[in-house]
Amino acid sequence: MSQYQTIYKKMSEMICDAKDLEAEDVHEDLTLMQLEFDSLDYVELMVLAKRDFNVTLDADFFIQNPNISVKMLCEHIDKESGV
Repeated sequence: MSQYQTIYKKMSEMICDAKDLEAEDVHEDLTLMQLEFDSLDYVELMVLAKRDFNVTLDADFFIQNPNISVKMLCEHIDKESGV
C-alpha cells in the first residue's frame, strides 16, 4: 500500500466516523465543504495529520483552500510528510 493510500484510508475512516457515513459514501473528489465539515471536524483532521503523519495543518490552510477535496488534502499530507 502506498503512502497516499494509507493517508486516504485513515482520512476516509475519520470522515466516516465524524459524519456517520459508510465508506462507499466517501470518495476522493468530494470537498470538505460538500461533506459539511464543521470546526470540530477540521480540528480532528489537524490532530490526525499531526499524530499519524507528522504534518501540521492549521486553520489558515483550510481558509486558503475552502474547496479542498479529500484527494487534494491527502496529496498535500503525502507531500508534506516526506515519508
